[in-house]
Amino acid sequence: MTQAPGDTRRRGLDPLKTALWSIAGLLALLWSGLAWAAAAVVRWTVEALSTGQAAELGKTAVEFKFPAWLEPFLDTGLLSALQDLARWVLEMAGQGAPLAGAAVGWLVPVVWVGWALGLLTLFAIAGLLHLALRSLPRIGGPATT
Repeated sequence: MTQAPGDTRRRGLDPLKTALWSIAGLLALLWSGLAWAAAAVVRWTVEALSTGQAAELGKTAVEFKFPAWLEPFLDTGLLSALQDLARWVLEMAGQGAPLAGAAVGWLVPVVWVGWALGLLTLFAIAGLLHLALRSLPRIGGPATT
């Protein structure tokens, strides 16, 4: 396709702009999926803490014993330290369980506000890069004045 003499569009940069916005769209989809997953995890965690389900899961994890044949390959000291840490975290979480129901009311919106700010930043950067591409001189063609 040839350009008309008065046409000042830079067709040589169109593939770069297309790639830029394609990458920005892909990153926006990934960012949105991450925010959706984070909101779901926050909602599940708060519900599990408020109903006591997390304490039951934690007790199962703390009481878990590895098979005897696997112990030579594992650092049992590190595993017992991790189990002690999990036990301590569960005790601390159990004390805050009554507050957990109220926390979901503001934690999930915080996740979505973070999503919106991240998306706005992503599209602002893509827009600035788009403007930078527009200001580049055309390569491989006659200079436009």
